[in-house]
Amino acid sequence: MLTIEEKALAAAKEKNGVFVVKTIKASGGCFDNEIKDIVVELHHELKGSELGYTVMEYEGVKVYIERYLRILDDVLLYQRFKLPVIGGIFKVKGIEVKYM
Repeated sequence: MLTIEEKALAAAKEKNGVFVVKTIKASGGCFDNEIKDIVVELHHELKGSELGYTVMEYEGVKVYIERYLRILDDVLLYQRFKLPVIGGIFKVKGIEVKYM
């Protein structure tokens, strides 16, 4: 089940946008292993193919979740804070990185 917090939902509806949940990779750790983190971005539309994403919807706002992520039972998308120039910074709970 997907839930979008009020502030994040208002930001998406104001921009008529969609959320994209994806991973970013960085090297690090003891043996220079790849470390993955989850980022949430707000876009006007998804650019490119939808094939690599699982699509969920909440009150008319679509959320595209990269297929490399594991979706747990309850997913909460929320706005952590808002910066004057950059805008909202969003996070998600209930989704984790699948490591091989």
